[in-house]
Amino acid sequence: MRWLLFVVSTFSFAAVILSAADSDDLPAGEGKDVLLTMCTNCHGLAQVTSVKYSKKFWAAVVDDMVTRGAEGSDDDVNSVVSYLSRNFGKPLNINTSTAKEIADGLSFTAAESELLVRYRTEKGAFKTYEDLLKVQGLDVKLLEEQKKNILF
Repeated sequence: MRWLLFVVSTFSFAAVILSAADSDDLPAGEGKDVLLTMCTNCHGLAQVTSVKYSKKFWAAVVDDMVTRGAEGSDDDVNSVVSYLSRNFGKPLNINTSTAKEIADGLSFTAAESELLVRYRTEKGAFKTYEDLLKVQGLDVKLLEEQKKNILF
């Protein structure tokens, strides 16, 4: 019986240590703590960090997890979705993507996506993130959030 308790205790301790190590591997930023609170009760971080999805898809995944029992406020859900899309979003080439692909991949509105394509068509390809800031009418907060997911 003591042997069984020792084995169970050892595995439990190892799981806690590995879980803590995994959380240290996550990028710092707004939403990390909420993600750890909401998501790690049911599964490990490897399921989250091993994939790249668009913000729209991450929103669907998180909504699905909430229907399965993940607990958090609407603000918590939005924070987790933003954190996931910012750090584990699917990269998109801003110079070759259509307006629909930009809207779906980076979660800009259809009008904002059209602005990007129109600006690119009139002024030439975007070369840097700063070039994107010149496009009037974009949600700058969303642009900053999606910065890591924009390829040139």
